Amino acid sequence: MDDILTLRLKVEDLLFLEADLLDRWMLKEWLALFTEDAWYHVPPSDVDGDTADPDKSLFYIVDDSMRLRERVNRLMKIGAHSEHPRSKVRHLVSNVRVERDGDVIRARSSFVVYRSKDITSDAFIGHYIHEIVERDGKMMIAGKKAVLDMEALRPHGRISIIL
Repeated sequence: MDDILTLRLKVEDLLFLEADLLDRWMLKEWLALFTEDAWYHVPPSDVDGDTADPDKSLFYIVDDSMRLRERVNRLMKIGAHSEHPRSKVRHLVSNVRVERDGDVIRARSSFVVYRSKDITSDAFIGHYIHEIVERDGKMMIAGKKAVLDMEALRPHGRISIIL
């Protein structure tokens, strides 16, 4: 029991750090939490997001590590008109559950991401599925899926922030 509790605390610390870095728009530091071969997916809201396959459904976001780096670089530029001036965001993460599957730690958690921009505030609600590995004694994110528990993106319209 103590081992799973210790593991959950370590994972929670990583997820809370990730949320804090995104809230403070420290995107380069956030990117450093990921492995070199990491992926980031946001499945569509009209399928079962837990089991959705990007090869069979049109996802909102399907990033490999290269596209994830490009996304961060683009969002950091002043020319990123959708995020200049940048949104004010707040990531709330809760209900963290973990399990170890060999060398991979799978974490499932609930989230609410608040976004304020241009006198409008939106809430993105859903759950995360993280795949986490330990490298050189450090926990790193090998994959992240942000499953939106919403019927559609409206009135939000688009995802220009990192969930």
